Amino acid sequence: MGAVNDVTVETLRELAGTRADGETVLSTYLDLDPAHFATPPARASEIDSLLDQAHREIEGRERAHAELKALRGAFERTREMLRPRGSIVRGAHALALFACEPLDLARTLRLPQPVARAAIVSDAPFIAPLVEQGPAGRLCVALVDERFARILSGTAERLREAVSFGDPVHGRHDQGGWSQARYQRSVDESVSAHLRRVARVLYDLLRVSPYDRQLIGCTEPLWPRVLAELHADVRARLTEQRMSIDVGDASIADVERAAARMLATIERAREKAVLAELRERHARGNGRAAAGLSAVLRALVERRVETLLYDAGVEAEGVVCPRCGWMDLDGERCPVEGQRLRRSRNIIEEAVQAAVRQSAEVLALRERPELGPLGGVAAMLRF
Repeated sequence: MGAVNDVTVETLRELAGTRADGETVLSTYLDLDPAHFATPPARASEIDSLLDQAHREIEGRERAHAELKALRGAFERTREMLRPRGSIVRGAHALALFACEPLDLARTLRLPQPVARAAIVSDAPFIAPLVEQGPAGRLCVALVDERFARILSGTAERLREAVSFGDPVHGRHDQGGWSQARYQRSVDESVSAHLRRVARVLYDLLRVSPYDRQLIGCTEPLWPRVLAELHADVRARLTEQRMSIDVGDASIADVERAAARMLATIERAREKAVLAELRERHARGNGRAAAGLSAVLRALVERRVETLLYDAGVEAEGVVCPRCGWMDLDGERCPVEGQRLRRSRNIIEEAVQAAVRQSAEVLALRERPELGPLGGVAAMLRF
């Protein structure tokens, strides 16, 4: 079975909307890369290292008494969350933990990809690594041939077989002439009836247990016939590509790997298309694109961002208003509220939180140099 992913769009929005009065939120990330932490002793050592790092982060700088007391409580909560080590790490390649005493926050999320060990103190959960991994969208995979169908649901990292069934379809008839033609029509009608059943099951599943994306694996000749039977709501969630995979012999792990490859290809194509549109908008100079961190922060403050793009791992200092969320690279007081601005060691995190709260798409790009000339941060704007 693939690695588990507890992050959802709803989880991201909930965390992005969480903010404390003062720096009392402790965010920790535990690396569970099976290449390095496959054994219990290795994981225990990594947990101890993370707790040491969090302790140093809390105690290593001067803080107000109330903040220090709250952070020490968050540290103990984090220690407690890490105590049942066997159950929480099962199926995860990393953990994200968020704790805050004043907010009564204690949240653990399992992640499908390794992350760097980290401990961050702030007034809000540090969610950029979650956004960069991506939420676990609900997935439905249908493996279909002329007689059988297997339907799996879950996420790209972890699928389970929801239903499988077969329908009677006669084998090939050896006689020629009119008899052969009538028999072939009967076979075609049986196949069509089977595909209609597949389409009906997929639509029923969508209504009962909604999913975000539909993948279908079948032979190339069968592909157009499958498409023709699908309900419009299912087709709207269907990828444009056909999965090439054996219907009968593929294990669930085989399907997870094939689905992950296809979704990665689709995601890269999506990134390429968004970057092309961004360049076109920027070249036209019609105000529908923002390039560079300062321009993007201004657009986020104005709630104009449709898609935020940034190079994964980029960091920059900035300032943010603790009352209204106004952001920029520098300044002393908020031009809206008059409040003294709080310095942020990583204003990219503030930008990501603002984008998630505004339901904007967030793309953290890796190994794509296109954002370099635009300052590593850009946005497509709604207006």
